[in-house]
Amino acid sequence: MKKINNKIKSFWGISEVGFSFMSTVETTFFVIFLTDVAQLPLALVAAITSVAGIADAITAMLAGVIIDKVNFKNGKYRPWLIYLPPFVVAFFVLMFTKIGSDPMAALLCGLGYVLSHGIWNICWTANRTLVGELTDDPEERAFLSGRISAGSSAGKILASYLVPVLNIFFLGIFASSTGVIGYTLTALIASVTFTVCYLIHFAITKGYDEPKEVSNDSSKHAKSISFKDMGKSIASNPQLLLVLIFDFLKLIGYYTLMATVAYYAKVVLQDEAAMSIILVVFNVGALVGSLISKNVVAKLGSKMTNIVGVLGFAVCLVAIYVMPANMMIVTVLLGIAQIFFGISYGNTTSLYSNCGTYSEYKTGKNTKAVIMSFSSLAIKISIAVRGVVITSVLSAIGYHANTAITSSTVSRIKMLCLVVPIIFLVASVIPLLGYKIKDSDIAVMERELQEKAKVN
Repeated sequence: MKKINNKIKSFWGISEVGFSFMSTVETTFFVIFLTDVAQLPLALVAAITSVAGIADAITAMLAGVIIDKVNFKNGKYRPWLIYLPPFVVAFFVLMFTKIGSDPMAALLCGLGYVLSHGIWNICWTANRTLVGELTDDPEERAFLSGRISAGSSAGKILASYLVPVLNIFFLGIFASSTGVIGYTLTALIASVTFTVCYLIHFAITKGYDEPKEVSNDSSKHAKSISFKDMGKSIASNPQLLLVLIFDFLKLIGYYTLMATVAYYAKVVLQDEAAMSIILVVFNVGALVGSLISKNVVAKLGSKMTNIVGVLGFAVCLVAIYVMPANMMIVTVLLGIAQIFFGISYGNTTSLYSNCGTYSEYKTGKNTKAVIMSFSSLAIKISIAVRGVVITSVLSAIGYHANTAITSSTVSRIKMLCLVVPIIFLVASVIPLLGYKIKDSDIAVMERELQEKAKVN
């Protein structure tokens, strides 16, 4: 049975620190950069974000296909971690520039968005797929998944504090500038950090994902994986569909809550400054949950860990809804809620990885990268759907930013911020109840696959 070494145990997840740092710069500051700093017309901003978002979702799926179709002499997954990140730097910086007229600037920013995201989707998918190559022990896979989630939380915390500081610092140096240079240099630092962190993952996984000596017949088999094979591996894998639906619904609930914290702080708590404190607690709670995820999996298994994590999250939101709107109560309960969510989120990667093993065992085709790319697709689609959900609910309740806060307004915002996420979180558990892959089964499948590989 494959086992992870001490280097991986110590440093795995650091790639996610860099990735989350960089992606948080984009998710938090890109739109405001376009509107307030680059001062592009709103029509152009809408065009950039919508078209680029669609392209991002498409490339997220193509990433898995590309990885599964390409084999390097020095490995299948690790090489992507060293070959592509430098290109991300160039195109991510382009996102935060203003060159030429407004239409030209919009075109270049949009191009930077599409290319940087398309490239990092490949890096991200390859890195996540490595989990299945590093170990076939379900508990160790859960450990690796937890470290990825912990790294993500750490990167978000880092970005929350460091990005405003960097912008102020650069604005102080370039006082005569329009402010664009501050964001450009911040984007440079974030993307270089991403690159360095991915190179560390490349280094610590040396000895894993090494090219294998294969016979001519085996080589032909390795090249025989077609798009049809990939589609068949997905269509014949109902377990993957269940995981995808679970992940999709869960993330809609989560991202809806995250995006409406500002409304809750403003309308319900009537303290907009509370949002920053709540977000810090959010990320710290998720970090704690991710770190203990492995221990929970060891006791409950992957399936029950996810169910307990999501339902625990939902119960905390119910408690917030029924209890008085007190800053301390809300902050503590949200912190606990995030611990539960971190436990689930930290184990989601291993669910996809297990589905990849199950698919290979069933079909004889290794399409793990395509399957792993579904986790990225779930994130991107859930974020897009979340936006529709939020705007639809705000419209339905007749919310307007400048209207007086009434008891009715408070009640409706609580519905949006808490009840809507609760509905999606509870609904997400239903498909997971049908998930049949046991952690013990995965260990058996991996051993049999290894034996077949030796024979071939």
